Amino acid sequence: MKPWVHDWVAYHASCRPNAPALTDIARGVTETWGELQDRVGRLAFLLREHFGLKPQDRVAMIAENDIRIFELQFACMRAGLILVPMSWRLAVGEMVTLAKDAAPKLMIYDTAWRETGDAVADTVGIGPRLLWSDAIAESPYDALIAGASGTMPGGSHDEDTITHILYTSGTTGLPKGALCSQGTLKHHALNAAQTSRLSERGVNHLNIVPLFHAGALNTYSNPALYWGGQVTTTRRFDPAETLRLLTDPKVGITHMCGVLQMYELVTALPEFANATFPALRTALFGGWGPKTVWVHQTWQDRGFFLQLSYGSTEQGPLVTVLEQGRELALKNCSGTVMSGTELRLVDADGNDVPDGEVGEIWTRGPAITPGYWNRPREDYFSGDWFRTGDCARKDEAGRLYIVDRLREVYRSGGENIYPAEVELVLAGMPGVKEVAVIAVPDDRWGEVGMAIIEPEAGATVTLEMLLAHADGKLARFKQPKHMAIIDEIPRSATLKIDRGALKKAYNAAPAV
Repeated sequence: MKPWVHDWVAYHASCRPNAPALTDIARGVTETWGELQDRVGRLAFLLREHFGLKPQDRVAMIAENDIRIFELQFACMRAGLILVPMSWRLAVGEMVTLAKDAAPKLMIYDTAWRETGDAVADTVGIGPRLLWSDAIAESPYDALIAGASGTMPGGSHDEDTITHILYTSGTTGLPKGALCSQGTLKHHALNAAQTSRLSERGVNHLNIVPLFHAGALNTYSNPALYWGGQVTTTRRFDPAETLRLLTDPKVGITHMCGVLQMYELVTALPEFANATFPALRTALFGGWGPKTVWVHQTWQDRGFFLQLSYGSTEQGPLVTVLEQGRELALKNCSGTVMSGTELRLVDADGNDVPDGEVGEIWTRGPAITPGYWNRPREDYFSGDWFRTGDCARKDEAGRLYIVDRLREVYRSGGENIYPAEVELVLAGMPGVKEVAVIAVPDDRWGEVGMAIIEPEAGATVTLEMLLAHADGKLARFKQPKHMAIIDEIPRSATLKIDRGALKKAYNAAPAV
C-alpha cells in the first residue's frame, strides 16, 4: 500500500467545525473549519465541473494575501490540481515566462492585479479567468462558489501527487519551479510540530509573508492548518501592524515566522521597547545576516527566545531549527537537523567533510522537493540527495552554521571568500545601516570584493574607514578592495538582499 494523506480540511471540519481556521485582517473575516469545508468542496467541484480541469492541470494565481488563497489551495489539492502562485513583485514579462513554463489552464486574480493577470493570460493564451474582490457583492469568485450546484467531498491522496509549483525568487538566475506534493506538505508539518509546537491546540499563526512564497505557505501556515490550528494573515507586511497584532491579547497570536529583515523592522519600532507578547509561543526567522545578533538580543531582552532556522523553498522549507541556546544564537547557529530530514556537508567531489570544515549542504527526506517543474532531476540531485548550493559547517554536536551560498563564494588569489562572513564584520562599523559584498573582476587577483554600503542618515563612510574597522577582524585577503555608496540596498519579495540586481549594477565597473 502506497503512503497516503487524508484531506486536512474534511478531517478538521468533522472534528472541530466551529473552531476558527482562517482570519483575514484586511477584510475582517474569520472562517471556521466548517465554513472552509463548505467553500473548498464547492470550489473543488467548480474547478473540475465548471472549468473542466483535469488532474494535474495547473491553476495560476496572482493576488495579495487573502484567506481565499488557502481556499483555492485546498480546493486544488482536493481536485488533484496544481496551484501556481505567482509573485506580484515580478514584471509582466517575468510572469509571462513563468506562465509559459507552467502552462496553466486557469488564471485567478484579485482586483489589485486584474490588469496584470489579464496581460499575462492574453500573452500566454489562458482563456478561463476568475476574479475576486473585497466587495463580495462584486466578486465573481464568491458568487460562483455561492451558486455551485454540487460539492466535492474530501478523501485520501497519494503522497506523490504534486500540489504546488513554487517558483524561486530568481535573484540569481531564471526562476525554477520547485514542486510540492501531498507528502512533502505532510512530512514538513510532522517535522515542524516537533520543533515549533505547531501541533498544540489553540495555535494561531500570524502570516506576514507574501503567500506566493514558500516561507508564507509552508513554513508555518500549512503546518498550523495540517494540525487543525488557525492562520491569521495580513494583506501585506507592515511592521507597526505586526507588532500591534502580536501584543493584542484579544487576537491571541501564538506563532509567527518571517525573514530576518522583517524582524529588524519590527524590532526597530520605538514601541518595541515596552512590548509584551501575551500569547506568543514560538517565533522564528529564516536567513541570517549582520543584524541577527542585535535582533536576537533585543527580543531576548523582552524575555522571548527567537528560533533561528535554515531552509529553502525546495527543502520543506525548514531543515534545521535552533530551539534554545542564547549563546549559540549569538554565534549565528542555525540549530540541529529536523528529525525527518538527513543532511550532509560535502566537498567538490561529493565527499563528506570533517566537523568544523565548510562544505556544501546536501539533504534528503520525505519533506524535500521531488524536483523542479520541467527540469531534469539529475541536474540538482545526486541520487536521493538534493544539492542545495549552500555552504555551512557543523560543530561536534552536529549543529549547523551557515556560511554562504555556494554561488556567492568567490576566489581571490586562490582563496575562497564568503561574502556573508565579510558582511558580518562590516555591519558592525558605526554609520553602516546595511552592507552587501559582491565579487568584481580584478586583473591581478581574478576577483576581489566590493562592499556596497547603505549608510545611516548623515553618516560618512569611506573605504579607508571600512578597512580600518576590519583590521584585525578579517584577514587582509578577505577585506574588500572597492566600495560603493547606495541610497537603498535592493531587496527581493521577502526582503532578502537582491544580489542579482547589485551584480548587474556594479559587477562590470568597480567604484572607489
